[in-house]
Amino acid sequence: MLVAICDDTQADAEKIRFALMDIADELETVWFDTGTKLIESIKSGAYYSLIFQDIYLETENGMDIAHAVKELSPDTQIIFVTTSLDYAVDAFRVQAADYLVKPCSETDIVKAFARVNMRLNKPEAAPVVLNVGKEIHVFYSEKVIKLESDRHYTVIHQHNKKNDRIHISFTDAAKLFGNNFIEVRRGVLVNPEYIERISGTDIILSDGSIYKLPKAKKDSIIADYTEFVMKKTRNNSAIS
Repeated sequence: MLVAICDDTQADAEKIRFALMDIADELETVWFDTGTKLIESIKSGAYYSLIFQDIYLETENGMDIAHAVKELSPDTQIIFVTTSLDYAVDAFRVQAADYLVKPCSETDIVKAFARVNMRLNKPEAAPVVLNVGKEIHVFYSEKVIKLESDRHYTVIHQHNKKNDRIHISFTDAAKLFGNNFIEVRRGVLVNPEYIERISGTDIILSDGSIYKLPKAKKDSIIADYTEFVMKKTRNNSAIS
């Protein structure tokens, strides 16, 4: 596993590197003192499974760097390590794996890494295979943001900004994606992993889309999402 540390303070970067030294086989760390150098490395073909990203860099904003990283490498996990909670909410918009506030202990670093490592190494769910006419479409649920009905078609939106319009009824497509998605309104099925927040009657997704929750289903949708968050929290706590 290749891990990048983007921090303009060498002592802080060394602390992270030292904490990770003996906790995983075949783990290599690379330090960048600017986000520009990190981005150039990714553009040159380097793939980092995980990045420890400082936010308050000398001449750059680490949040901007994180957005650029996700554009280039959507599967890369990001743990923010910074001096303030000011950007904690913004961190969820880039699906941050964790958010640590300096000065953080080596134990904090190791626990954050363990949570990410468990996520990276968990067995992938079986793919969803759609046989439509002479075409076969394969999707992985964890990479699908939402399904939208489009008359006799279903549009499947993925986290890499790829949208597939497939000649299959929304009802049939929804059945294949199982019970882990939430129908937020008629003809819209959402992966709760990509729900950024629920505000009033609006549900906001990480891709920027906003849906009005129907009054009749609002409470049940919030309950389903709360159950998802609680389950995820319990799973994370199991390794804390």
